[in-house]
Amino acid sequence: MNWTDIWMKLFGTTEFLGLNMGFWVSMIVVAMIVILMNAVFWGMKPKKK
Repeated sequence: MNWTDIWMKLFGTTEFLGLNMGFWVSMIVVAMIVILMNAVFWGMKPKKK
């Protein structure tokens, strides 16, 4: 399975704003991880002494 061929058939290009789609996919994955970590951190209760 070649992801580039699949992406090319679906969207007709492998680049967006001059950058490879792999870059954009990895940026989205990192952003989702950061959002999830922030949600977990801000949702925690403080430790009681």
